[in-house]
Amino acid sequence: MTRFPGRGNTHFQGMGVDVQMLTENIVTVSGTLHLVRVEASAGKPKKYMPFSVRQDTPGTDGSVRKDFLLARIYDPRIQEEMKSLKEGVPVRVQGDVRSSLGSGEMYINVTAIEALA
Repeated sequence: MTRFPGRGNTHFQGMGVDVQMLTENIVTVSGTLHLVRVEASAGKPKKYMPFSVRQDTPGTDGSVRKDFLLARIYDPRIQEEMKSLKEGVPVRVQGDVRSSLGSGEMYINVTAIEALA
């Protein structure tokens, strides 16, 4: 059987239910870099580099919706790659979706980033 990255088996047991599920968590998005913060902020150093991917999505009424997809880079090698990219450059981002333990905020855990221009 072929194994895909981001796939796994989840075992749920509770309330009289015993379920084995196949889960998948892979995301690829493209858009423009937004709110790139390559310099560390004052205070406690973070383990990740935060940024957003901006997408302009056409609405059914002809308007354009601006979506800002939150992302974090934990891998130091990818953080170094990110430092060469400028605000507004078109990119493709790959990773998996996570939620912050503290706030519950959803974000993309980046495993690869590629400039498209």
